[in-house]
Amino acid sequence: MTIRIAQLALIGLSLLVSVNAYSCDFDCTLTKHLDAIQAKDFSAFESTISQQPRLTFILPNGAFFDDASEYRAMLKEWFATKGWHFNYKIISVEKSAEMANALLLVSYDEDDRNGKPYHIDHYLSLLFKKQGNGWYLVHDQNTKIEPKPAPTQAH
Repeated sequence: MTIRIAQLALIGLSLLVSVNAYSCDFDCTLTKHLDAIQAKDFSAFESTISQQPRLTFILPNGAFFDDASEYRAMLKEWFATKGWHFNYKIISVEKSAEMANALLLVSYDEDDRNGKPYHIDHYLSLLFKKQGNGWYLVHDQNTKIEPKPAPTQAH
């Protein structure tokens, strides 16, 4: 009887560990999402994206998309591209029981865009929504930061 109880306890513990391995709160999901970008791991990135048909995406130039499949296709292509570098600093996080937003300051570089290096600083706002037992990206907005002009010196 003692062995049977121990076996059942071990099975229960295994189930608990396996469920916890797959459940991810918002902070875990945000980390997974950003780590996937840094690692250029599209499948890990995609696991943080809403399974709903609508996902809002706004590029730094103001281009707007709201089709989740189009978002996936564009980002899959971007992940496959070589020579880009994505560095960020989390500025703020706001969360409630059902939604959470992370605002990041991003420094983005490409080694070669149309024959020359490319750089942009932008704000990235990521909105995640609780769907079922997980948190998923539903809105990705990029806002370009215009460089400040160099101060002029008086003579």
